[in-house]
Amino acid sequence: MTVYQRKLEEMVRRCSPRTAPEALIDTLFRLGVIDHTLMKVLVVREYVKDRVKNGSSRLGAMWQATEEFACSYEYVRKCVYYYKDVNFHPPVAENV
Repeated sequence: MTVYQRKLEEMVRRCSPRTAPEALIDTLFRLGVIDHTLMKVLVVREYVKDRVKNGSSRLGAMWQATEEFACSYEYVRKCVYYYKDVNFHPPVAENV
């Protein structure tokens, strides 16, 4: 499992704690439902957004992403600024 898939798993786990996210993600990949490139973009964008939310500067968060995902700063910059239509909107938790 790649670092991108692990990060996506964490995101899914937060939104749907009753479903095994690794099983869901694996099935979606096998079916070709998840676009690998857009998944990577989403995970990088969320990583940067979370770091900024926790007090890092955007530039610092983007450099941290290069280290976390072993990619270039240019790739992270494209993920953050170019792919504006790729966002993660977790569902609002219902009271059970």
